Amino acid sequence: MNIHLLKKTFYKTLFPPKFGNEKIQNLYHFVSQNDSNTEHWEVGGLLSDFICIIKDFEETDIQYFFERISLWNSYYLVIISDKFLETHVRSSIKYDLGLIYAKIFLLYEDSDPYFMIDNLEIAITMYQSKIDKATLIDLMHKIELLYYKKLITKQQNDYHLTFINSLNP
Repeated sequence: MNIHLLKKTFYKTLFPPKFGNEKIQNLYHFVSQNDSNTEHWEVGGLLSDFICIIKDFEETDIQYFFERISLWNSYYLVIISDKFLETHVRSSIKYDLGLIYAKIFLLYEDSDPYFMIDNLEIAITMYQSKIDKATLIDLMHKIELLYYKKLITKQQNDYHLTFINSLNP
């Protein structure tokens, strides 16, 4: 971890970002307050609270989320993406979280990118995502970049590129 990233994380902890969107702000506060026990989020508890927060998101909220994604702690993005893979979330949400997962993966630069790549296929398949051609191209480039930086193996690279190619509309 470099000193700049550490400084940025420390600053965000002391001075959490202010979003101009109440739904995004609520999601941020919820994740930041419950980030230490994510493996214990259950239906009837924190997982249900998470679903209640995101189920009323509209296209403008999602767009706003991506416009302000740089304000998010990368760990929180991993938590959100991981919770998209819960079957209760899948059954409660009306929009394509697989596509949103893919877009978070594309913008995710810090820490362990291979964590999200391993679940990329699951998210896209689970939500029967309709990925547009531009996003597919971006995904292929991101996977190739991860391989070039030696963050994923050749086998992972080949497997995921084959999967992405199978999604061509």
